[in-house]
Amino acid sequence: MAWKIAQSPKVSKVYVAPGNGGISGPKLFPLPDLKCDDHKAVIATCKELGVTLVAVGPEAPLAAGIANSLNKEGLSVFGPEQKAAEIEASKAFSKDFMAKYKIPTAEYRNFTDHKKAQQYLKEVKHQVVIKASGLAAGKGVVLPETTQEALENLEQIMVNKQFGGAGAEVVIEERLGGQEASVLAFTDGVTVVLLPAAQDHKRIFDGDKGPNTGGMGAYAPAPVLTEDLREFVRKNVLQKAVDGLREEGRKFVGVLYAGMMLDPKKGPMCLEFNCRFGDPETQVLLPLLKTDLYDIMEACVNGKLKDLKVEFYDKVAATVVAASGGYPIKYKKGMEIEGTENVKNDAIVFHAGTKRTNGKLYTNGGRVLAVTGTGKSLGEALGMAYAGMDKITFEGIQYRKDIGHRALKRQRQLRVAVLGSTRGTDLQAIIDNIHEPGSEDPSKINVCAVVSNRKKAYILQRATDHKIPSYFVSCKGPDGKVVSREDYDKKVEKALEPHAPDLILLIGYMRIVSGSFCQRWERRLLNVHPSLLPKYAGGMDTNVHEEVIKAGEKETGCTVHFVEEKVDAGEIVVQKACAVDEKETVSTLKAKVQKLEGEALIKAIEDFRLWKLGVNPLKDERLCDMKKKNALNGSAIGKSITKMEIQCHPVSMSAPKKRDED
Repeated sequence: MAWKIAQSPKVSKVYVAPGNGGISGPKLFPLPDLKCDDHKAVIATCKELGVTLVAVGPEAPLAAGIANSLNKEGLSVFGPEQKAAEIEASKAFSKDFMAKYKIPTAEYRNFTDHKKAQQYLKEVKHQVVIKASGLAAGKGVVLPETTQEALENLEQIMVNKQFGGAGAEVVIEERLGGQEASVLAFTDGVTVVLLPAAQDHKRIFDGDKGPNTGGMGAYAPAPVLTEDLREFVRKNVLQKAVDGLREEGRKFVGVLYAGMMLDPKKGPMCLEFNCRFGDPETQVLLPLLKTDLYDIMEACVNGKLKDLKVEFYDKVAATVVAASGGYPIKYKKGMEIEGTENVKNDAIVFHAGTKRTNGKLYTNGGRVLAVTGTGKSLGEALGMAYAGMDKITFEGIQYRKDIGHRALKRQRQLRVAVLGSTRGTDLQAIIDNIHEPGSEDPSKINVCAVVSNRKKAYILQRATDHKIPSYFVSCKGPDGKVVSREDYDKKVEKALEPHAPDLILLIGYMRIVSGSFCQRWERRLLNVHPSLLPKYAGGMDTNVHEEVIKAGEKETGCTVHFVEEKVDAGEIVVQKACAVDEKETVSTLKAKVQKLEGEALIKAIEDFRLWKLGVNPLKDERLCDMKKKNALNGSAIGKSITKMEIQCHPVSMSAPKKRDED
C-alpha cells in the first residue's frame, strides 16, 4: 500500500507504522516506535506530522476501532469503523449476516459450547470446515478429512486454545469443492468498484499440501472468474454486503474482500469477508492498478467513488512468498537476508517480516517477503517472480514452486529432446528425477526423443530402456558423403519433427551445431559443459578435467548455457561448483562434475519451465509446422526438410564394447 500511494504526485510523504525493512525511499518513512494499538499516540503523531489521510492495512487495528478514534478527531480514514469491521473480526457474525441478506454461503452452525459442537460433528453427514470465529492471522481454519480428525481439531481450538481467544466461538460449515477466488472491491459505503479477481495459495507446500498459512502466493487476474461470475459476485455478494452493512448502521468505507468458492454443484459461494486488502492478493492487485490509489482512497472517504473512473493495466501479475523455515508452526527470526538488491526488471520485492539492523536485512516473521512479477501472460509474470526469488537467500528459506498451477493446469506437459554422443549419464539423472510422461505434476516433463550421431552410443540404449523414442542420424547422405553441418542439423530436426520438442538439450554431444540451427532454436537450445565457463571453453570431456588438475585449480564444476554458433560462448543459465582435492584424479573429478551436471540440467529445465529464461516454455507452433516459418536466407525450412532424404532409424541395441567414431 505504501509503495503504491507513494507513486501519487499528490502525496509528498508516506509514514508507515511500524514499518519494516522495506520501508525506505524518497517518500517513505517508517515509524518503528509507534504502537498502532495506542490510539492516542497514533492521533497525536498524525497531527504532529500533518497527515491528511490514514490508510489502515491490517485487520486487528480496524477490529479494535482505530478508524472510530481517528474519525472523531477529524482525520480522514480509509478503512471501516469497528462495527463494520466485525464482518471479518467475527466469523460467526459474518455467517449470520450472509444468511440474513441472502448472500450465497455454505451451510453452517455457530458454537460456543464444546460439547454441543462435538455432538453436531458426530451427526453431520457432509465433510466440514472448522473456523475459529475470531481473528487468527489467517490461520484459524482447519479442513479435517474424517470425523475423528474433526473432533480432535475442535478440541485443539476450543479446549486447548490453539488460536487463543479467537477460538472461544467456532463456525462449523459444509466443506465445498471447486476453485477459490479472492474478489476485492473499493467502496465508499454505497458504490462498489471491483478489482481484478485474484487466486491465493493458502497451504504451505506444493500441490496444496500441509497446514494453512496467511498465503504463500497469488496471481491476478484469475481466469477462473469469468465476466458472468464476476458480475454475479458484484451484485449478489459485495453490493449486497455493502448495502446490508449500511442498513444496519455499519457503513463500510475501504476495501471489502470476498473469499469465494466456485463450487461446480452449488455455484459461487462466499466463504468469508475480510475488511481490508488481502495478503498476498494486494501484492498482485496494486501493481495492476492504473488509477492513482490516493485518488481512489479520497473518493471512498468523501463518498464520491461513483464519480471516479478506476482503471487497471492490461497485464498479469504473480507473487511468490518466501517464508521462514518451520513456518507456519515454529520458526526462527534474525536470519540475514541477501540478494534483494539484485531483483530488477519487472520484479518487485514487497517486504513483510523483515527488519534492518546496522544496514543489514534480517528475517523478522513467518512470511518474510514476496516477489511480484508482471507480464503479458501468467507464465511471463511467474517467470519474473521466480527469477527474482532465485536471487534472494536466507537460512531456512521456503517458498512454493507451483504458484499459478490451477490456471496453468490446462497447459500441456513440457517436451524435452536430447542430442547426445556418449553414455548419457546426465540423461539418466533427468529420467530418474523429472521424466514422467502424462503426469499432472507441473514439475514433471516428457523426454520426448533422444538423437545421436553415433550408432552405438549408449545414450540410445538408455533411452530405449526407458521407452523413450531414440534415433541414430547418420552424418552421411544417400551418396555416402558427409553432409554439411546445416544439412545434418536439418536431418536432426526431421527426426524430432513428430515429437515437437519445446526444448533441446545437448548432453555429451560431440558435434558443433550450425548457426542456422541455433537461430531456429534460439533460447530453446541448452548445452552442459564440464567446467565453470568461461574457463576451459572449447574443451571436451576428460580433457577439461585433465587441464583443471594440471592448472592446480581449487574449484571446478559445470555450466549449463544457451547454445550459440561460437562454441561455449552462450549466455550462462546455471553453474554448479565443487572443490578439487589435492589427490584428485581425472576419474574422480569427472564423477564429481557429472553428478553436478545432472543437478544443473534439472535446475535449467525447471527455470525454463517457469519462464525464467525469457521465453514461453511451450513452443507456439509444432516443429512439423515449420514450413510456415521463414528460414535463413529467405527460403522455407519446411520445403527443404520435406524434400530431403534422411537416414534416421529408431534404435534397439546392447551396450557398445568400444566407442564408435562414426
